[in-house]
Amino acid sequence: MDRQARVDLDAVTANVTALRDRVPDTKIMAVVKQDAYGHGAVRCARAALAGGASWLGVAHVDEALELRRAGLDAPLLVLLAVPGEEHEAAIRDGVDVTAGSVAQVGIVAAAARRAGRPARLQLKADTGLSRGGATPATWPAVLDAALSARAEGLITITGLWSHFACADMPGHPSVQAQLTAFHDALAIADKKGIAPEIRHMANSAAALTVPESWFDVVRFGGALYGLGTLPGGAPSFLRPVMTLTARLAMVKRVPPGTGVSYGLHYVTKRETTLGLVPLGYADGIRRAARGHLLAGFRGRRFPIAGTVCMDQFVVDFGDEPVAAGDEVTLFGPGDHGEPTAQEWGEALGTISYEVATGIGPEVPRIFSQNDIGASRPAPLIPSTTDVPTDTEMRALGERLAGLLRAGDLVILSGPLGAGKTTLTQGIGAGLGVPGRVVSPTFVIARVHRGGRIPLVHVDAYRLGSLAEVDDLDLDVELADSVTVVEWGAGLVEQLAEARLVVQIDRLPDSEERAVTLVAEGGDWADRLAGFEP
Repeated sequence: MDRQARVDLDAVTANVTALRDRVPDTKIMAVVKQDAYGHGAVRCARAALAGGASWLGVAHVDEALELRRAGLDAPLLVLLAVPGEEHEAAIRDGVDVTAGSVAQVGIVAAAARRAGRPARLQLKADTGLSRGGATPATWPAVLDAALSARAEGLITITGLWSHFACADMPGHPSVQAQLTAFHDALAIADKKGIAPEIRHMANSAAALTVPESWFDVVRFGGALYGLGTLPGGAPSFLRPVMTLTARLAMVKRVPPGTGVSYGLHYVTKRETTLGLVPLGYADGIRRAARGHLLAGFRGRRFPIAGTVCMDQFVVDFGDEPVAAGDEVTLFGPGDHGEPTAQEWGEALGTISYEVATGIGPEVPRIFSQNDIGASRPAPLIPSTTDVPTDTEMRALGERLAGLLRAGDLVILSGPLGAGKTTLTQGIGAGLGVPGRVVSPTFVIARVHRGGRIPLVHVDAYRLGSLAEVDDLDLDVELADSVTVVEWGAGLVEQLAEARLVVQIDRLPDSEERAVTLVAEGGDWADRLAGFEP
């Protein structure tokens, strides 16, 4: 792969275990909102639960439903209260939802009536952050609305909570002021006869520095991923989880006085070697990185030369020997001298959370883990295997066919002659397609019927847009077929919400191929669990 974000799930588990030891007798809520801060929500949620987390937290209802569809049945809280979200579905799935106003309590109660079961409702108090939650003036009315809904059998009040504004600023007077305000809010609720299952206020920073904020549950977000907003970043006992790398697309030697990238803001002072990195601001590499020593290579750091473009930027390697295909590390745990997300944040005037979360979904996540004790084995995604012969490539395709269902999209990538059509032939055989599957190079697409599911085989090499795929008039519904697209990366992903990407690469000085399976969305990660390539 030319770029990837490697996610160390063992580090997630170890981080949770270490954090659990520091908040004894208090439960941990693992916050996996925004796709686990860009790390992969389902996989990180499983790893966090394996490390000892008791609760999961997300921002939106759709995030909660994704976790439930993945088979995660741990207690789960939606932290944001947004009118119009799928509260009814959340209630049916036993997801806790939040309310911080009388109106939102009414929305949840109405959804519970439609769902035919009581909602698990947590009430949020605004103790000084001035975001969501009820102010001290409106808190009693919110409690009364919740009690009224409870009396109708529409809700169970499962939690009371709040959030700090300045917990990552040790000693800030607002921390103690908010604690006092939360105790006042709890006292009012207690007088009204509300005894919730849990009370919680501490985020990562507060949990690490303000023990009196722990209550029944602490919410760890960035800390799960080895990130921090406290001065100096996360404590040393936490390990950064994500490593962002890319392979150089091109290397060139240039003379002194060479201008680099848009605007020619960077001009070489001497003869030097420039390397082109296939990442850009569309992938989360901010334009403000220009000029900073934020590219790691062989234990050294090199400057980002000139303007960061949408999908690429240039590194000045000086006289360092470097070649196209060499791997550059943008950030990681720092084990080999590479920058960390904390250092990126400090250089760019932001926080490590924004750096990691900002890495776009088009950058493949590569998950690695050993046996973390999860309830089901989690596959290595991507899973890579060496395939020495065409016969074994077809056999691999036949085995993959056993995973396929109607509506599935499989995207095949790799150089000319790598074996994409050979793999498709195996898929066709596994689906029971009669006859031989041949390359659709000149007809663009072929439909093969007669198997348990129709196979649509597309060669997208000559296609310029997704609209041209729609214009093929295939006389078959893709929702009722398995669609395999050669040369489809970056072109056909919108044909399905989820897909299996198969990358085939020839090994150097060998006829063998390395086949990498990448699960992108849906339940593909689960389907690949236990699959032996």
